[in-house]
Amino acid sequence: MKNCLPYLLALLLTMPAVHSFGQTRYLEQVFDEINIEQNVSFGFNVDALRSNFTDQAQFGADMAAVTGFINDGETPPLNYFASNSDLPAEQHTALKLFPLEMDIYTPEGDEETMRPTIIYLHTGNFLPPIINGGITGSRLDSAVVNNCKRWARAGYTAVALSYRLGWNPISEDPDVRRGTLLQAVYRAIHDTQTGVRFLRMTAASGNPHGVDPEKIVLYGQGSGGYVAQAYNTLNDYGTEIAGLPKFISEEGLPYVLESVDGTIDGGPGLIRLPDPLQEAGIDRSISMAINAGGALADISWLDPGEAPMVSIHCIRDPFAPFDEGTVVVPTTNENVVDVAGSNEFIQKAVEIGNNDAFKDIPDGQDPFTDRARSLYGQTFDYILTAQPTITVNPTPEGLFPVLLPINTIGGNRFTNESGPWDWWDFNTLQAVVAGVNSALGLTGDDAYNATEYHENGLAGNPGMGPAKGNAFIDTIQGYVNPRIMCVLDLPEAQCGTISTLNSIVENATQVFPNPSRDALTIRNNEYMIRRLEVFDITGRMVASQIVNANEFRFERGSLKNGVYLMQIVFDGERVTKKIMLN
Repeated sequence: MKNCLPYLLALLLTMPAVHSFGQTRYLEQVFDEINIEQNVSFGFNVDALRSNFTDQAQFGADMAAVTGFINDGETPPLNYFASNSDLPAEQHTALKLFPLEMDIYTPEGDEETMRPTIIYLHTGNFLPPIINGGITGSRLDSAVVNNCKRWARAGYTAVALSYRLGWNPISEDPDVRRGTLLQAVYRAIHDTQTGVRFLRMTAASGNPHGVDPEKIVLYGQGSGGYVAQAYNTLNDYGTEIAGLPKFISEEGLPYVLESVDGTIDGGPGLIRLPDPLQEAGIDRSISMAINAGGALADISWLDPGEAPMVSIHCIRDPFAPFDEGTVVVPTTNENVVDVAGSNEFIQKAVEIGNNDAFKDIPDGQDPFTDRARSLYGQTFDYILTAQPTITVNPTPEGLFPVLLPINTIGGNRFTNESGPWDWWDFNTLQAVVAGVNSALGLTGDDAYNATEYHENGLAGNPGMGPAKGNAFIDTIQGYVNPRIMCVLDLPEAQCGTISTLNSIVENATQVFPNPSRDALTIRNNEYMIRRLEVFDITGRMVASQIVNANEFRFERGSLKNGVYLMQIVFDGERVTKKIMLN
């Protein structure tokens, strides 16, 4: 045995840095370390925020010049990217370009060379942070970074993608607010298409990021959620844009014109440059679309055969309606456009068969599914005077309704929570605000105020911080990962009826006394218990314990009275028990 020790030590040193025992790849974080490749360029296109569209002659000449560079396989000169204020007059351009970039997260030491890939579209109201009326709004947001890190640790390739910004939420004209928002969503769809095509191109060219080109998932948060669902469902310009009255301006023209804004599949227009990846015929399809706090532009866009859809959505979200309703501008609290909320479009996705891949995940498989289903069909107090209650649809499999207390402050319904998974650091916020003020030349009363933004943010996200944000990310990953596994047909996915072995393990598992005042005993004489995880009624993990024994005494500690879900993990099997502490 002593002679074998050096060999065994050497073997251990060469093994991937992964957690051991009882954990499932793609479901849980099995890798200890990850790699992050930042600022990966995947293209460029017209910057709607900085381009001067009013100088039509110069803009047209710039478009022709830049198109020529693209057709020749060259990158345009830097003056098309730089602001005119930083350039001599002879280098000024009416056309400005937005560089498209992504950050790519991968598990370190992974032997898999083709991984399912999740593309994350950040929130932000299609404007930069602070200018958008909020604190978040980039691929460096805490929720973006921490979700991507967790997916990489679970064995995925995770991609945080930037898309072009630019719309006018402060216009007093609702026609302008609506039109510029729809155009912003359309641009973001195009940029996401470029990102999907770029990842497929790299997969066919040495695959440096370990992308499985047949298993690409979109995850959108807030405004990114609108983009993800629109990406999945917008297929026909004539019927789904030009054929719907709400997408027609007061002038009688569609807000989005293919000849101007480009074709649905990414072809060029008067203010859309050609995309070499689109012209090369690279596929833009996805396998799944996930939404956190966004909505679907119109329920008529949703058709049978489109990719499965999942949503995590606050029931009392004051900006993106949970049910059918109207999008509200966070910067001004003004109405923009009617949409279908998660409660509506997920139910329809189930009814037309799009969510069949995971609709039969069995009860008791995980606490997040059990929590979501416990809210289906339930009616709750709501935040609108004209609508005092709201009811979750009966079977929206794929919807995790986030139930939080009503937080209307001083009659202001917009202080109710819409993104409890977000958090920020005040010192960083101060630096960002100072940078924005400096860039815009704002001083005195005209300048943005970091303390004011911070206090307004806290009003709509009470208890904001890493602990709260990560607890909601626990719920997000706990709910979506099993469904990703089912849709992509990943190993150990539990998508149908519960296994015979699981039933045997569950029947052999005892939890007593239940209810309990102080402690519970968990016992299974036939199968070894590996660990315990306890979740509150929101799906937040509140306790965990490594066991590796057939019997364990669980002390309640500081847990408050109430109902909890205890997940008992065995080798390859999980059993969920409802427990009560009183």
